[in-house]
Formats: sequence, structure tokens, C-alpha cells
Amino acid sequence: MSGAHKMEKKILLIVPPTKAFYKNAKIRTAAHFSPFLAPAVLGAVLLEQGFAVRVFDFNIYESGDELFLKELGCFNPDYAGVTFTTPLFGEMNRICQMIKWYDKKICIIGGGAHCSSFPEDTLKHSDLDVVIIGEGDWTLARIIAGEDKEGIDGIAWRKGDEILLNLKDGFIKDLDNLPFPAWQLYDIKKYATTRVLSRKSPAGWIETSRGCVFACTYCNKSVFGQTFRVKCPRRVVDEMEYMLRAGFREIHIADDGFTTDIKRAKAICDEIIYRRLKFPWAPVAGLRVDRVDDELLNKMRRAGCYRIYFGIESGNQKVIDRIKKGITLDEVRKAVKLCKKNKLEVYGFFMLGLPGDTEKTIQDTIDFAKELGLDMAKASIATPLPATDWFNELESLGLIKSNDWTKLNLYVPSREIFDHPTLKWETIEKYMDKFYRDFYFRPVFIIKRFFKSLISGNLLSDIRDFFRTKW
Repeated sequence: MSGAHKMEKKILLIVPPTKAFYKNAKIRTAAHFSPFLAPAVLGAVLLEQGFAVRVFDFNIYESGDELFLKELGCFNPDYAGVTFTTPLFGEMNRICQMIKWYDKKICIIGGGAHCSSFPEDTLKHSDLDVVIIGEGDWTLARIIAGEDKEGIDGIAWRKGDEILLNLKDGFIKDLDNLPFPAWQLYDIKKYATTRVLSRKSPAGWIETSRGCVFACTYCNKSVFGQTFRVKCPRRVVDEMEYMLRAGFREIHIADDGFTTDIKRAKAICDEIIYRRLKFPWAPVAGLRVDRVDDELLNKMRRAGCYRIYFGIESGNQKVIDRIKKGITLDEVRKAVKLCKKNKLEVYGFFMLGLPGDTEKTIQDTIDFAKELGLDMAKASIATPLPATDWFNELESLGLIKSNDWTKLNLYVPSREIFDHPTLKWETIEKYMDKFYRDFYFRPVFIIKRFFKSLISGNLLSDIRDFFRTKW
């Protein structure tokens, strides 16, 4: 296909509004407001192939529907692409309906964990024309290039009244061959990351690896799988420099397992230090407590990392074992102490209502979060996402009540989706309130946070962010 002909193909990549994550939540923690990575990654391949690409992000508008329809009219795309997670299924469908109302001939392509988990079901219950299973970097370009869909691996698609499924054929092996994300598709100046989550704004996402080798029962691996694939340290730091030139002032690592290979993580830090780059960064997606050591944390701090996020999940060892997390509470304690030794802030992620949770084990989690002396803690309601071991277990017990994914939420009890086997929803909700109240309203925490904010010069911004957060 000639370059001129390719340029006739236009695709609009769409970021759904993520406010649905926090809809009706009693406790609303600070949200990460940065340009989404997936459209930049996919858009880079499409631009390299010679297609015309634009991104529309609903999150930078208070009410984006009218502007979205205007964008459709101005750009007049042949294709629309939307990546979404299960809680955003309803938003995805609403966007698809607007597109089809504007022009039924626009081919809408869906991607993300939900599409990969339930490709045929997703098509049946939406206005999507094609869904991509697994990684979409090259698959999306092949669809837009007009290849026969019967020969494209890793898609489900409509052929008349039929829905056909082409199984995926493995994962991308060499991530270094991917182009740098096309951040020029965003107006980066329109993004401002809260001080709760960053030191400088705007912050941008980078992926240095894909896949997770671990097997936690609540985690969906349908997009990147359990094969750990990496970008080499030089490529990673080249991409970081490119992001800084693009206008980002801080970098957040999006990997499921940045430190899975500790030696590689250290080499990335060494490369940053060798190039004398000075910028703040953090592994915001979280690290495992059993995949850090003193040398790594020291190198991370020297390379500009200022904060570590740990996926701790529970303060009860039996629950941790039940979810196959593969860590111990003593490993958590040790990792947090090593961070403090190396003058790194420590944030902890927790989940309430995990498999095996009771009122006692949730109280253990609250007590453990307080014991650790974390700088910040965030809790969500454990939710059986599609294609996870926990979802399959609940389904086998007859506790999955609906597949109306618009009612699934990580911060509000999903009463209409499933019943918890050991806890009432009122109990989970009560302890969700209690977690935040007990952790953040301790005098020792308030005093510590006050003086830290005063010393850093962030006191006013911290107070503002505190009152913007819904408790």
C-alpha cells in the first residue's frame, strides 16, 4: 500500500472519562491526571505506518460530549479506537453510540484487558466492530491497513451477523523495536498531576517492561501475559530523555514488574546516573516487597527516584497466602525499613474484602498499615475482575450475579455484580471508611505530614489536595 493511500486512512484514538471509577464513592482518593500511555504507544506505530492519527481525551474536559462530536466532524475518521478497563465498559459503549450516531460506517476497534478477557461477549454487548486480544501494537495497524481480517491473529470481529474469533499468536518479543510513544498527539500543557502523586507536573507514564511472572488470584494477565519482556536499559533511558524533551517534568513507571529483574533495574539507574540526568521519578504502578534490596533502593534514590509504591494488599498472612501473593509480612516490614533507610517515601496499596477476608483480617490490615509508618496508604475494594482466578472461583460458587459491567467499581461495593462469600457489603463499606479514618486522622500522622509539607514548601498545596479528596 502506498504512503499516499495510507494517509487517506484516519483513526481517532479515544480515552474514556475515568470519573466512572469514582462514581458514588464515599472515599475518593487523589486521581492520577496524566496523558494515557496506550494511545501514545499505539499512535506511534500508526504514524510510523503513515496513517493520520488524533487523540481525544475526555478527561481534560468537564463535559466532553459536544466537543467529541465536533472532533468527529472536523477529523472525519475512518476508524475509532478505544482502550478501556471493565469498570469503563459503560463509558465505552456510550462513546460508541455517539460515533455510530455520527456515522455508522466508522469502524470502531476496542482494546484492553476486558476485550482480551471476553472478546466475543464484548462484541455482543457493544457497538464495537472489532476487538483486539492481547497486545495491539501491530494488530491495530494491520486492521487499518485493510488486511483481510481472517488472516489477522488476535482479534474478534463481525462478519455480517456472525462474530468470528481469531486466536492470538504469542506476544511481542523485542520491545526495543517499538517506536517511542507519540506524545505529540497530546497537548501536554493541559495536564496537571496533583502534588499528592508527584513533585513536578505534568508527569508522564513510561513502560520499561511487559508481563508479570507472578500469579495473584485477583490480577488479570490477558493483555501482556505472564512472560516477562523488557526494554534494555539504554533504550529505557533514551525514552526518558525523549519524554523530558516532550515537556514532561516527572516520569512514572507503569510496569507490572519494574524490579522483577533486579539487575536490569539497577542498570537503568546506573544509566540515568551516568548521563547525569536530573528529574524526579517513581514506580507508581507498584513494586513487590520481595523484589527490592538495599543496593537497588540506594541506586534508585541516587538516580532521582523519591518514592516507592508497594502492593501490600493485606495485613493478614493467611489472606496473603490465600490470594497467592507470595510474600510475607516480615518481607513487607523489611522492605519499608530499607526504603526509609535510603530516604525514600513509601506508599502502600491495600485491598479490603479479599478472598478469605473477615472483619478480623480487615482490622489486621488497618493495624498493619498503621504499624508500617507509611507516608501514604490507599485502599480499594477487592473486586473479581473478569478472567482472574478469583472471578472464576466465585462463578463456580454461583456468586457472580451479573455481567452488567457498568455496575462494577473498585471504590463502591459491586452488590449487583457479585456476593462476597464471607462478608456483607455493609461491613466492607464500613471498614473502607474506617481504613482511611484510622490511618489519616492519627495525631502522629498529621503532625509528621504537617512538618514534612512545611519543610518541602508544599504545605498549601497539600492542604488543598487534602480537602479536594473525598473521605
